[in-house]
Amino acid sequence: MIHCRKYNQDDYQFLREMLFEAVFWSRKDDEQPSLEEGLSYDCTKHTLVDFGSREGDIAVIAEIDGNKAGAAFIRYWNDNTNIRGYITEEIPVLVIGVVKDYRRQGVGDMLIESIKNVAKENEITKISLCVTKSNVAYHLYNKQNFKIVQDIESSYNMIWEA
Repeated sequence: MIHCRKYNQDDYQFLREMLFEAVFWSRKDDEQPSLEEGLSYDCTKHTLVDFGSREGDIAVIAEIDGNKAGAAFIRYWNDNTNIRGYITEEIPVLVIGVVKDYRRQGVGDMLIESIKNVAKENEITKISLCVTKSNVAYHLYNKQNFKIVQDIESSYNMIWEA
């Protein structure tokens, strides 16, 4: 059974690992950078800096039988510093990663439901994300009521509204 709980600072390393999974999940093992190299790239290096210290930093952790199975987090960005999926300063961006051995078991669904519930508790009514068009997770986001708002070459920016 999948259980989701709120993030605590002891989960920071796992959150880093799930950011890595979110960015590099589709690459073959021999084509993936190391964790540290991948998280040093321009597209990732600032994503989790001081996570938990900024207003609106929210994360949830999925567990199965006491094992961490995935994580989802939202964070606000601005025009100067942002990540894929950024639309405006008023909408936090979602990042979700699932441990390879737990994919296709409903973990992503549970993480999204959980992060949306925590967002609503914190009066956050919109969440954005970016998904590559070829990513099978597009169907998950669509099912979770994320709507396409921007078509950007090989990706979509999507928004969920409460």
